Amino acid sequence: MNEKAKNQIVKIFSRYYAQARLEILQPAQREFGMGNIKKIDHRHMAFPGLKELQAYLANNPPLFVSHSTAYYRYPEATPIEKKEWLGADVVFDLDLHAEEKFGIYRRLDSVKQDTLRLMEEFLLRDFGLEKKDLLVVFSGNRGYHVHIRHKDFLPIGSNERKELVDYIRGLGLNYEGFFTREEIKRGMVKLLGPRPTEDGYRGRFARAVIRQVEEKPTSIARIFAKPEPRDRFIGGIREGNWSKAPVKDIMPRLKPIADQLPLQSVNADAGVTQDISKLIRIPNSIHGETGCIAQVVDNMEKFEPLRDALLPLKGVATVRFTEDIPALEFANETLGPFKSGEKKDVPRPYALFVLLKGSADLEE
Repeated sequence: MNEKAKNQIVKIFSRYYAQARLEILQPAQREFGMGNIKKIDHRHMAFPGLKELQAYLANNPPLFVSHSTAYYRYPEATPIEKKEWLGADVVFDLDLHAEEKFGIYRRLDSVKQDTLRLMEEFLLRDFGLEKKDLLVVFSGNRGYHVHIRHKDFLPIGSNERKELVDYIRGLGLNYEGFFTREEIKRGMVKLLGPRPTEDGYRGRFARAVIRQVEEKPTSIARIFAKPEPRDRFIGGIREGNWSKAPVKDIMPRLKPIADQLPLQSVNADAGVTQDISKLIRIPNSIHGETGCIAQVVDNMEKFEPLRDALLPLKGVATVRFTEDIPALEFANETLGPFKSGEKKDVPRPYALFVLLKGSADLEE
């Protein structure tokens, strides 16, 4: 990246932070970290309030800025034991695994749907939280962070946080354990199982089976192509009696449905959630790899990252591409494909995106 591009980026970041509405609870009790070469070059920083933090960021804009999920009595102290841990938000990180450099941005809707599932099926239904207890943030790049901000979750330790992730990812889930067999007379056994009204994985499993029978009946058994046995089976599930269909060896047929119940995209190693001193990107800060805002999302259904999380930069910039770039839906239009060496006037948010990706330079 040439000096002209670097200077422009510093100015853009500085102007943004001078007026940004950063979403931080109790900033005086948070540790902060900032980075330009890495995402965190310096940590153990502290500020008495948002005003002081914003002034610092406007005068010394980093590419990345994070705060601790934890609250401390002395957030600037080192080593970490001297900070005096007071509790921490629980944060789930949903991230797409990188493939090639730009292809991942065509798959952002899949991680959005997983984030909705995490919220609706697990956090709200299973954990009993309310929407006001959650802060949902686009990471600024290829995923979402979901912060639980509820006092009952603040004091839980690292092991308990890992158990939350393991539950959501369904580690150790045995769907056959949902069932019992009751002999009603010699040679006849009733299969008793979960009802769709139950909580947790039991109810989720029953609802998923009903949905599969309704939408793709023959994927479980050919006989379900006929309405009568299909309706009888569904009615039995609602009662908790899974024997109301003449299907032999029903259990193995249900395994593919059970395998889809957990949410596999929640950070696979549980590292973000488990780490009670983790630094996480500040909501509404800028992601230094894309120039997108780590946007607080109020309406997930309507949110489109490469439209709604862009900096409000007007006009165009002239760039010369330093590598081939595929076509990408960006700011409500299709941009590209572009060839290495091609010179082009592009919208300024897109110019910032490809500059930070190391895929173009500003023309002198």
